[in-house]
Amino acid sequence: MATRKDQISEAPEIKRTKQEWIESAAYLRAERFEVAGALFDMKDNQPVAESEVKQRLMKFKGGDKR
Repeated sequence: MATRKDQISEAPEIKRTKQEWIESAAYLRAERFEVAGALFDMKDNQPVAESEVKQRLMKFKGGDKR
């Protein structure tokens, strides 16, 4: 039997289109232009997962430098 914590972690990831992510930039704690820049090579109607958006946004802002 799955515990409550396991059930929460198995929740489906949020997927939205490029435009929906741009419009919800505040949810990501980012500016709209930052989200647009991070997703510039994505198709407009292609669904994108939240984790990928966050990863691309961090890379766009320069957070992946090692």
